[in-house]
Order: sequence, then structure tokens, then C-alpha cells
Amino acid sequence: MKNEKTFFQELYEALEATHDNTDATSPTVGLDGSGHFSLAPSNPPPGGEAENRVGKAFTYHQGASKVLLPKKDHEAFLSSVEAPTLPSTKRPVEQVCKLVPDGPRKLLELLQEIGRSLLPYGNRELRRKVGTVVFLLPLEMAALNLGVTRQTVHRWKGALEKKGLVATDVLHQTVNGERRAIGTLWAVRLRPGKARLTMDDYLHPWRNLALDMANGILSFTWVKAYQEHGIRPTLDVLVLWAQGKRVIPNTKTVAVDLGLILILPEVEEAKRPALITLIATYIANVLDDQRSRRFYAGLLWSVVRGEIPAPYLFAVLVRTIRDYTEGYLTRPGAHLVKTLRTLKEAS
Repeated sequence: MKNEKTFFQELYEALEATHDNTDATSPTVGLDGSGHFSLAPSNPPPGGEAENRVGKAFTYHQGASKVLLPKKDHEAFLSSVEAPTLPSTKRPVEQVCKLVPDGPRKLLELLQEIGRSLLPYGNRELRRKVGTVVFLLPLEMAALNLGVTRQTVHRWKGALEKKGLVATDVLHQTVNGERRAIGTLWAVRLRPGKARLTMDDYLHPWRNLALDMANGILSFTWVKAYQEHGIRPTLDVLVLWAQGKRVIPNTKTVAVDLGLILILPEVEEAKRPALITLIATYIANVLDDQRSRRFYAGLLWSVVRGEIPAPYLFAVLVRTIRDYTEGYLTRPGAHLVKTLRTLKEAS
């Protein structure tokens, strides 16, 4: 057990060493005296454009949200907290949805869920005061999540705008001399009242479209993923896009049978290194985590040595790859370490 403990510690330290980058463009959120809550990238680079550092599929750095409460009511302070998606069962603003037809209500509930997820978890004072949440989200992303057409969402949006529950506008940027839409700006009511977009909302540098286009990080990639693979963006994906962390789907096809893990202990000793390298390389590629290939190889060698049961690692990897592909995981390597720690503590 002592050797086993040392092995997991070394794996954990090796993994942490590969994920020490942080995002320099964490979103900043602010609340004005009227309860208007806006989420936009902080510390934008010169020129008025907020840099998006996402470089490839499903690779991004999740930063902390900063919240500034109004000075006239409280002492000004900054609190850095994670902003997880809130459980759908907590709906303190259901009264806003009353008297709304079923279709528009579905859209409103989705938008409100995104809005509540942008608020710092546990900050009751802020959550009590916020009446409107503002964020940028392409219309087609909401349509894909709801399983309807873009035209349907546009029609539902119009119904909500007439009731004052949302206010929207399509923002544009000029890229290579051509004016292009960067997404829909949403102002969503979380409690009774009229939604509105302010001048500050329009002045926020919501997105650097030129950089996103260069990196292939566009909402069209989700449309294509749905058309070709049936993959839809989850609520968590929509929240990440609203935070400025634009992830794209992983549509890689399976090239290596993970079932080979089950026979690793029986493979001839001379053939093991090549097989382990093959499997580890595949895992690293499908999880977009090439820097951790040696980590995954180490897990496979632990199966050979009998430190991890082959069926258990196989099941964990299959589940991790599935969850990562569907957008539920952002750091699959860290998830594996946590899961394996549970196995060690239970043994």
C-alpha cells in the first residue's frame, strides 16, 4: 500500500504540472444601483477587443468571477469565486414565467438558468438585488440546446420582448473589411420588471471575433456537430459561452479499442510497451490532452503491475471520454485522478 500511495501521488503531481496555466481574461461582473448585472471580459487588451485564448477543441481555462457590490449600500469589495451551474430545482424567480406561452417559457427558463449560473454562488446579497442579467450568446446555440430551429427561437424571443422579459440586440464587428455578427446580446429579467440594455452593455468588449475565426471557435461548429454527429450543446456549454469561454465539440472518432486495456495483463511482455504507447496516445488525443500522454501510459502500466484493476480503469476511461465529449468535463485528467483516489481510499 505504501508503494501504491506513492504511485498515485506521483501521477497527481505530474498531472498538475501539465495544467498550471490560468486564463488572463476572466469575466468581470458588475451590479449597478438598479439591479442591472452585466458579465463581460475583464482587462481587455488594447484596441477595445477582448482576447479569447481558447486555442483548440474543448481546451480552455476556467477563471473566477469578480463581483463589485455598489458602494452606496456596502463597502466595496471584490470576491473571487467559482460560478457553477445552479440546480434547476432552485427557481426563486418562477413568477416571471407566469402567463407566458409554453414555447417562449422554455426559452425564458433556459435564459434565466444561464443568468442565475453567472451569478457568484453563495453571494445572497448580490443574488437578492439582481433584477436583470446581461450576456452574449449566439441564437443558434440556444436553438440547438432546446431542439428547435433558429427561426423558432427568434419567434419566441419576440414574444418575450413584447412582455419586457428580455431585451436583445445583435452585435457586430468588422473583420477583414466585412461587417459580421458576433452574437446576440441578451438582457434577461430574473424578477418582475422590464428588461433593458444600457449603453455600458453595448460598450463592453464582448468578443474578439477575428481571433475566434482564426482559431475556428465559432457557433457554426456546434451546428455542424449536430448535423453530422447529433451533438447538442448542454446547459453547461451555454454558460461557458456566456462567460466568454467558448468551447467547441469534440467529434473525434474512435480509432483504438479501449477493450485492449482488459487484456493488458495477459499480453506478452515484449509487446506491452508498444500497445501501451498506442492506447495512451489515443486517450491523450481524444481528450485533447497530449501533454499528459505519459500520465495515461502510467495508468496503463499500473494495470500491468496489478495496482489498478483493468475492468475498473476501462470503465472509468469510457465514462470520462463520454462525459468530456458531451461537454460535462473540462479537465478529464484531474477527474481521473480524483476517481482513482476514491478507489485507493476504499481499498
